[in-house]
This record gives sequence, C-alpha cells and structure tokens, in this order.
Amino acid sequence: MAKSHSVIEVDNVYSKSSAIVSERSLRSIAVVLFLLGVSMPFVYAIHRLNQVTQWTAWEAILRFNTANGAGEALRFTFIEALASAALTVMIGLPVAWSLSRYRWNRVRIIRAFLAVPFVTPAIVAAMGFLSLIRDGGLLSRIGIDLRLETGVVGYIAEHSGWDHPGHFLALILAHAWFNLSLMIRFIEPTLSTLDPAWEEQLTVLPSGKKKWVRIRTLWMPILGPAVMCAAALSFLFSFTSFALVKWLAPNNHTLESLMAEAGSSAGIVGYRVDSSELIYSVALIQFFILLLTLLLTASFQKRFTRRLSLLSEKGVRNHHGRPTLRAKITLLLALAFTALPFLSTIISSFQVRKVVDGTVQSDWSLQGWRNAWTGDLSTMGANEAMLNSISYAIATLLIALPLGWILASTIHKLDSAGWKKSARSLDLFCMLPLAISALMVGLGVLLGGLRWYPEMFNWFFLPVYPHVLLTVPFVVRVMLPAYGSLDPRYTEQCRLLNLTPIQTWYHGTLMFLRGPAVVAGSLTLAFSLGEFGASWLLVRSGSWDTLSIVVDQLMGRPMFDPSVYPTAMAASTMLMCLTFGLFLIAERFRESSDRSGF
Repeated sequence: MAKSHSVIEVDNVYSKSSAIVSERSLRSIAVVLFLLGVSMPFVYAIHRLNQVTQWTAWEAILRFNTANGAGEALRFTFIEALASAALTVMIGLPVAWSLSRYRWNRVRIIRAFLAVPFVTPAIVAAMGFLSLIRDGGLLSRIGIDLRLETGVVGYIAEHSGWDHPGHFLALILAHAWFNLSLMIRFIEPTLSTLDPAWEEQLTVLPSGKKKWVRIRTLWMPILGPAVMCAAALSFLFSFTSFALVKWLAPNNHTLESLMAEAGSSAGIVGYRVDSSELIYSVALIQFFILLLTLLLTASFQKRFTRRLSLLSEKGVRNHHGRPTLRAKITLLLALAFTALPFLSTIISSFQVRKVVDGTVQSDWSLQGWRNAWTGDLSTMGANEAMLNSISYAIATLLIALPLGWILASTIHKLDSAGWKKSARSLDLFCMLPLAISALMVGLGVLLGGLRWYPEMFNWFFLPVYPHVLLTVPFVVRVMLPAYGSLDPRYTEQCRLLNLTPIQTWYHGTLMFLRGPAVVAGSLTLAFSLGEFGASWLLVRSGSWDTLSIVVDQLMGRPMFDPSVYPTAMAASTMLMCLTFGLFLIAERFRESSDRSGF
C-alpha cells in the first residue's frame, strides 16, 4: 500500500514538473514568435531599402534633410503632435477632475461615453470632423470656417502669414478628441480614490491656503506622472496619425503620411530610388523618436503605478458630494464635444446636396445608404467590406488575445520572481509595434512578401499579420494590471487540493481574469476593425477591401456627384456602429479601478 502511495506521489510530481516545463516552453515560444514577428517586417524593410539606396543606416539618418519634403514634414509632425498633446491636457484635465471629484448619477455610463473616441476608427473620426468643418457644417454656420478658411480664420491667415491655420486647428482638435479618454483613464482612478483628508489637512496650514502651493505640494506629485503619461501617449498617437492628417490637413505632411505617399514605389531596385531614400531616412528618424517617447511613457507610468488607492471610490465621491455648477458645465461641454462628430456624421449620411435656383440646398434621402450597401460608387458594397473587416477582426482576436495574454503573464512572472529588468525590457518590447508604426509594419510585409513569396498576396488573411502586431500591445496593457491584482493564495489553494495544472489555472487565474479578457478581446476587435495605415498599403495590393478602405475610396472620388459624400458618411456610420457595439461589451466588463489607460 505504501508503495502504491509513493508511486502516485512520484506520478504527481512528474506531471507537475512536465506542466511547468510545458508552461515555460509555451512562454518562450510566445515571446520568441512575437519578437520575431515585430522585428522581421521592420528589419527586412530597412535591409531592402539599404540594398536599393546603397546607404548605410547612419548615412540615411545624416541625409534626412536631403530627402524631398522630409525636413518640413518633421517640423510639422513635431508641432502638431506637441500642440495636440498640450490641447489634450488642457481639455482632458478639467474633464477628468470634474468627473472624479463628485457624486455623479450614472458615472460609469458617462465615463464610457467619454472613452468612445479612443476606440473609434481613425477614418470615422476624420469623417466626423470633416462633416463638422465642411462648407455648410456646424462650425461654418457659426462663422468658424476651418475648411475653406474664410472669415475670421482667413483674416488670421492673411495677417499672420500662417499657411492653412484652419486645417491645423481642425487636426489638433481631432487629435485632442481622439485622445481625451487617455487623460480620463490615467487621472480619474487616482483622483477618485484619493483620501480627501490630505487636501483638507494641507488647507489648514498657512501656506496651504494658496492654490498654487496646493498644486505644487499635493497635486503635482500625485497627478503629475499620470498627466505626463497621458500626454506622452497623446504625442505618440498624434505623431503617427495618418487618416486624420490625410483628410483634415491635406496641404501638410507628417512623417507617417509622407511615407504612405512614397510607400507604393519604395523598395524596388532601379525604380524611383528617391522614394526608397525618403522612406529609409524617415523611417529611421521616426523609429528613434517614437522609441524615446515609449521610454519616457514607461518611466512616467512606473511612477504613476506607485500611487496607492487609499479609499473606495464611492466613499470619496460621497465625501465631495454633488457636483458644482462649474463641474456640470465642464462635463456637459465634454459630452457635447464627444458627441458632435458622431451626430454630424450620421446627419450627413442622410443629406444629399442639390442646387435650386442657383442656391445649394440639402434634401433628406436614403440614397447614400443604398449606394454604400450596394457598392455602386466603390469597389464593393459595405456589406461585403464589413464581412471582410469582421473576418480580419475575428482572426486577429484568435491570435492576438492568447499571445498578448501569455506575454502579460510572462512579464508578471518575471517581475514576481525578482527579474525586474527583464520584465521591464519585455514590457517595452511589447510596445515596439507602436514605435515602428502601422505603415512601416505594412511596408515590411509588402516588401518581404514580394521578395520571398509573391503568391501570399493571393491570401485573403494577409492583413491579419499587421493587425495582430498592432493590437497585441493593447492586450498586454489591459491584462498586465489584471495579473498584478491577482491574489496568489487562490492558486496555492488549488495546488493544495491537488488539482491538475489546467484546473488550477482555470479556478485560480481564469475565473478572476474573465472581465479583463473580455475587455482586451473587445478592444482587439475594435482596433482591428478600424486599422487603416497597414491595411491601406496591403489591401490595395490585393482584392479585399475593408470598410475603412471603402470609406477612404468614397471620399477620394470627385464630388460633382452629390451622392458621393452621403455615401461615404453612411459607410462611416456603419463602421462606427459596429465599433460602438464592441466597445459597449468591453465597458460592461471593465472594472472601475482599471488603470490600463486604454
């Protein structure tokens, strides 16, 4: 009998050891695959450009200013990204302060609505602001003409020598709208759980009665890292903006849009070498700038995560009581600012322009929706394009969610085991796709595919590859804080009960991470549906348009046909509604204390 018990124990030890080895192997494979997947497109694109231009990487950097339009694009990119980040802070900080300090009815719904712009596809955001600033749009009706730049905006342009100030203002407004939720996600969880006694004790001191002293001694140390982290991410996303720049600032180039314009002719030996030189120089400069931004973001986020939640959110809100009039006005303006581009897009989809007695009028019609659905004005109908988009999104989800989950788990394991530097390094590597940018990922796939296996462009699921690379960082950012909140005692209890490794993982980990997993999955689907940069390069080389590409195609048609504009807005509205549905699912499962920032 003793012998049989010892055999069972040996078998259990052997099975657990095998499970540990299998788990480590799985983690290693996932890390290696992701690092190879991220680096290969960029490395191959750089290698290919090196062959075409005969430049070393250092020569490409030194000759950056000789590339046609590169210097001007860099200046504009820096200016608009910095201005967008500053405007995001100026708008987002009062909103986050007002939202987190008081007891609001249905605060979760308000918070979710203000976060909607961040998951909105960039092409939808561009259409929304185009409909606001177009001739006859809401802003032009109140005398602010940002599109044609007449009236006050034209006066400013004429007397200041500023080329296209209206386009610039529209662009940074759109970026601030897009990144508003970053300020809320980073600031609101900290502020809504901060012990009110800290501020009250400071105001009792003689020096604490001055507002600037309270800001310097209390709010800057507590909220400063969160504000800087949100601002750095706003800068990063504005720096790599493509769809918004393409449609809102058509007379200016960012580094991203400049690469997009030259990308289709780059990397071909003996053909348009100037395009390859431009891409080579711009890609390297952009990569180093974005990598530095990610390092700064990681530094700010490290300081931010050290802040502790001292009280429950409900208790803090009850202590501050009902919102003040100023807070109500601030939040009302924020809700209107969030809703206007969406409402304008929907309304524009039902209006068809017509000329009556020499005056332009708009009639209410379903013609735009019929054209969008049937594909009369595009390469395919919205129904088929939507099916393509959903297919790519589901395939992306099936790969990106488990891969990002394993990477987040690996980072948490390394950090818990004391391998702090390794954990931080892997965390930074997981964010690399954001530094490489969507267009460079797409260009690497394009050049690599043409070189190694041209037949891959007959493969329907080709765009899934860049979609996976670009969504995994967001999965990691959602799942990593969730792993940090896990209580290891549940896993230990499962092991004491002699459960199998799969049962232990199910009861000790999965049951507590279902909510964050649904959030990560929904965001993965939403970001894949709205991905534009890489798809714009790859899908145009194939035969499968996504819904975002169809919207872009429609807006690129000549506008002498009055049904083109409402058709583009109708297709944009379809994509918007599809994304909203996924986002509502994500918010349904999101914890109020979630500090992921996404």
